[in-house]
Amino acid sequence: MKHISSTIFVTALFLLCAAGALAQSETPKIIRGGILNGKAVSLPKPEYPAEAKSAGVEGLVQVAIVVDENGFIESAKAVKNDKEDSDVSPQVSEARAALRAAAEEAALKAKFSPTLLSGNPVKVSGVITYNFRLADDSTENRKSINGGTLNGKAIELPNPVYPDDARAAKVSGTVSVKVTVDEGGNVISAEAISGDQMLRWAAVDAARKARFSQTLLNGEPVKIVGIITYNFVLDGKPQ
Repeated sequence: MKHISSTIFVTALFLLCAAGALAQSETPKIIRGGILNGKAVSLPKPEYPAEAKSAGVEGLVQVAIVVDENGFIESAKAVKNDKEDSDVSPQVSEARAALRAAAEEAALKAKFSPTLLSGNPVKVSGVITYNFRLADDSTENRKSINGGTLNGKAIELPNPVYPDDARAAKVSGTVSVKVTVDEGGNVISAEAISGDQMLRWAAVDAARKARFSQTLLNGEPVKIVGIITYNFVLDGKPQ
């Protein structure tokens, strides 16, 4: 009788351990968390690369991440859009690569709370999205006035260099560049807001070299925010 009781106890203990092991094995080691921006307890902003600013490149960058059981970033890899990066100038391609690198660096510094599933800590895979914007009107345009289209108001307005790859691809058209002109008539920021991507960096580069006369408001020099437009024509010089 005592032998039977011992056998029942051992069997029950074995089944209990087996059930526990099965429950633990059924808990996935990693789960999908989707967009994780709103779930972070710490999400540092990426630094805007200087080469991307000078090329007038901005936009969204998605970084695929894996968060470990303790809430730290185990891996971060920016998602490259091959279609978007095709047929662009080397400068734009390098600028976009710099944006992806900056996004990855920022993502690695993010922190999340541990995720539990059935009481067990698990890894989480998902995406962090960063939006790189060249200008923040709320700060940059303080004490400035809207000057509209500025082409006719410039005292120096160099023509942009037609990019070789754009000419080879027979890309033409108008590029609009939003600029901020300081109190001395110098362009202190330039952002392409429309036009083909293959032409934008050349337009931004030319806009930064433009010069204007001082603008006075109530006798005081002020900044001007406006638009410079460039027309890239295949059979002639950009205007």
